[in-house]
Amino acid sequence: MSDTASAAQSSDWHGELFSGVKFTKSQQRVIDALSMGPKFAAYGELTEVATRAGVNSSTVVRTAQALGYSGWSDFQRELRAQFLVYISHSEPFSNLVPVTSPVHDSLAQDHKNLEIARSLISAETVDASIEALCTARRILCLGQGSHGAPSLALAHLAAVMGYPATHEQRSGVHLAAALNSLGPGDVVFITHLWRPISELGIAARIASERSATVISITDLSTSPVAKHSTYVLPVPSEGVFSFQSATAALSVVYGLLAGMEAHESQTIRPQLEQVNDLWDELGVYDR
Repeated sequence: MSDTASAAQSSDWHGELFSGVKFTKSQQRVIDALSMGPKFAAYGELTEVATRAGVNSSTVVRTAQALGYSGWSDFQRELRAQFLVYISHSEPFSNLVPVTSPVHDSLAQDHKNLEIARSLISAETVDASIEALCTARRILCLGQGSHGAPSLALAHLAAVMGYPATHEQRSGVHLAAALNSLGPGDVVFITHLWRPISELGIAARIASERSATVISITDLSTSPVAKHSTYVLPVPSEGVFSFQSATAALSVVYGLLAGMEAHESQTIRPQLEQVNDLWDELGVYDR
């Protein structure tokens, strides 16, 4: 990446990421070093951050843990997600990265994203999310734009298995109608990547206030969607050009669907046979 992005310094590029925590003097030096260099914070090595802040590496790790992260790598993932939102306001990301082979570069980045997601998501959160989805009175899946594709996949395939799942990608009055009947026993499933979409954050809050379970797949653990979620499945979404990648989010969705199938296998098998009969009757697929 070039130095173009680091030229624009901003004390608030990280949003409220560092707020609400009382740091020691040495930890504050780490925060100050990160605050003054968005690109450095997003891509700097642990030892480089320590050197710039004038502390040892363990202090950097403890600073990350003071903010609720498991360590530096986990914290830097959040910093990078915030940075990619920040630079999108000034210059297309495609102008900031070298292009060697577009498809191969994209596949390589997605490979990294999948490995990171695998390390971030706990088995306990996955199990709890699957249990909530399988026992839900209703599953409302939300997502907008291309990053809504994973929620669309979950809604469609869950409905194929017989679960009461629907997808709403529209906003305004359509979203209001979808949220109107939410209550205890319902699940709102949200996929949310890159720049925060205000309506999705508000939808998560409304669902939480109405005692619905909120499950989110997001790359920003500080977003309003994550804040109001019962279960958060964190994924990186870094792409190699102008757009974020939803590959890790979609992979998590397919994992949840596999868990939902295994959880209710005796009930789902007849549903799958029935939908196959419907496909035949409707002439959906060529023989």
